[in-house]
Amino acid sequence: MGIAGIQSLLLDILWPQTCAHCRRDLPRGAEAPLCGACLGRLRPLERPFCARCGVPSGNGAPCAACRAAKASCRMIRAACLYREASASLIHAFKYRGRKSAALWAGAHMARILPSFPELGRPDVLIPVPLHRRRLAERGYNQARLLAEELGRRAGIPAAVDGLIRVKNTKPQWTLGRRMRLENLADAFAVKGLNFQGLRALLIDDVCTTGASLEGCAQALLRAGARDVSGYALAREL
Repeated sequence: MGIAGIQSLLLDILWPQTCAHCRRDLPRGAEAPLCGACLGRLRPLERPFCARCGVPSGNGAPCAACRAAKASCRMIRAACLYREASASLIHAFKYRGRKSAALWAGAHMARILPSFPELGRPDVLIPVPLHRRRLAERGYNQARLLAEELGRRAGIPAAVDGLIRVKNTKPQWTLGRRMRLENLADAFAVKGLNFQGLRALLIDDVCTTGASLEGCAQALLRAGARDVSGYALAREL
C-alpha cells in the first residue's frame, strides 16, 4: 500500500463517512452517501403523474395548475420524491459541504434519465444558477455539480455558465406559489452563449412549484432555444 492508500485508510478510521440520512458509519470505500437501507428509501417518481410537471395525477393528464397557466418549461421530471432519505441527501451537499454526495446524486440522475424518454435527447444541460452572493456564501452551485456529473455519465454537454441569476431573490421556501413566480420574474439571463435552436434540459436539486425552472426557461426561450424542459434530483409534492 502506498502513502496515499495509508492516508486514506487512516482517514477512514479516524473520520469514517456516515450515511447522510441515518448517520450510521458507511463501509470503507463506499461510493454511495447513503447506507443500503436508506438507499432503499429513495422513492422514485412513479406513474401516473401530471404529463407536464410530474406531480401525482390519477390518469396522467395535466394537473389543474398546469391547465390553468401556459408554461415556458415544457416538461418537468425528477429522479425521486423529496422525502426522508432524498431530503437528507440533498441537505448533505447543499448545506453541509459534502460535494461527493452531489456527484453520486448526479450519477443517480443519469441512471434514472432513460426512464423518461418523453424528455427526448437534449443538446445541452444547464444548471439553475445561484446569485453571486449566495454562491460566495456556499462556495459552489450544487446544481452545477449535478449537471456536470449527469452530463459526463450521459454524454451530454453541460453549459455550466450558460445562465446567470441577475436578482438576489428571497428564498423560495419562504413564499407561496404565486409569490414564488413573481419573485423569480426576470431573475435570470443568458450569459454570452448561443442557444439558438437548441433543446435545453435545466438541472436542479429540488423542484417544488417549478418556479425556478420556469424563470430559467423563459430566459432561454428569449435567447432562441427551441425547447426547454427541467430535470431535478427530487420532486417535492
